Amino acid sequence: MTIVSPINSKLPGYEYLGTMKLLYCILFFIGFHQLHAQDTLPAKPVTRADSVGAKFPGGDAAFREFLAKHLRKEVAAKNGAPVGLHKVVVAFLIEKDGSVSEVKILEDPGYGTGEEVMRVIKKSPRWFPATIQGKPVRYRQRQSISFAVSEDGRGKRNR
Repeated sequence: MTIVSPINSKLPGYEYLGTMKLLYCILFFIGFHQLHAQDTLPAKPVTRADSVGAKFPGGDAAFREFLAKHLRKEVAAKNGAPVGLHKVVVAFLIEKDGSVSEVKILEDPGYGTGEEVMRVIKKSPRWFPATIQGKPVRYRQRQSISFAVSEDGRGKRNR
């Protein structure tokens, strides 16, 4: 069986055909990327007035109450943490529907504090989502929570 090529390999410039195909592919993807990027950018520049961060229902005071009610403040002391403050830094996404996802501990002093913070953040109620130009967007929240261990071996949580 003989395969007949529709392109005559004797034509001038045939040896550059592979390079030209590659160049056209690269140009196509660059053009497609720019077109896609233009479709996702807002028509006007976004200013601080146009954007609102995610909010816990009831505000910051309600978030502190939620943490105080649900965090087991004695976890650090029970796990042998030395006297002092033990700061956990957590980051999480607030989705467009207000749900919490992708909870990650960024700084963990140990003693079970990181796991405890992750447990409580995951059970957080839906937040009011962040908005840009009135449309809900995903929002990354970063929060630090400190556990204090006192000399009498008790723990308490500080925001």
